[in-house]
Amino acid sequence: MTNISITILGHIKRKINTKKLQQWKSDLFKVRSVKEIGDINFNNENYWQELSDSKATEMLKSNSEEVIQILITEYSLENNYYMRRIDKNGAIISFFEVGDILQRYNIPIENFILKNIYELVALKEIYSDLPQTKIEIPDIIHEETRGCLFDMNGLKSDIWYTTEKPTLCSQCEAFLASKHVTKDFIKTLKRELKQIRKQFFYRISDFIKLHPIVSIIIGFFVAICPNMAANFLYDFIKFYICKK
Repeated sequence: MTNISITILGHIKRKINTKKLQQWKSDLFKVRSVKEIGDINFNNENYWQELSDSKATEMLKSNSEEVIQILITEYSLENNYYMRRIDKNGAIISFFEVGDILQRYNIPIENFILKNIYELVALKEIYSDLPQTKIEIPDIIHEETRGCLFDMNGLKSDIWYTTEKPTLCSQCEAFLASKHVTKDFIKTLKRELKQIRKQFFYRISDFIKLHPIVSIIIGFFVAICPNMAANFLYDFIKFYICKK
């Protein structure tokens, strides 16, 4: 099992449910710690809140090979990425623009974090050391958006599709197998990705939007059936029980 350490940098516009992250049930990783650094100061010649790989790397602490350190920020990252792997055991995730997109689709920000954690854990299983973004893009990552864990999401507007119900596409599953990743790991990864879902209320709302006719029919029967059952019970009590 991979241990995860999370550090939140600066002010975050959306409250993160850190308890959900630390209590997330997984056989692949465990979020061991979540801490915050309130103020971060760095010189930026362009006067823009962009956090470079080199500056983010300075904020990583030396640790054991078993821990993946994740930095979280509202600042934009180099080339406007939403996640960059900056060290063999470190990565940085940005909510810049992404937070607004996820909010529009009622997707919890914690789901976005979990999706990226699973991606990092899987990459760590393949390569041992995380491939640094500035050096290479792993072969498993594909440009086509499939709702897969390894979608590139070149357009940030696509991130909702990958985060709403992340899966592992058949191509990526085959790639993992070709890299001698165990069947148990792949099976566990696919099972746990199914746990990343919207809240129940928003899933119902989405169903109604997609299937309005069916929703009306269901609503009709849900409304009428209890009334019919109550009338039947009343008649039964009145004519059979009360007569006795």
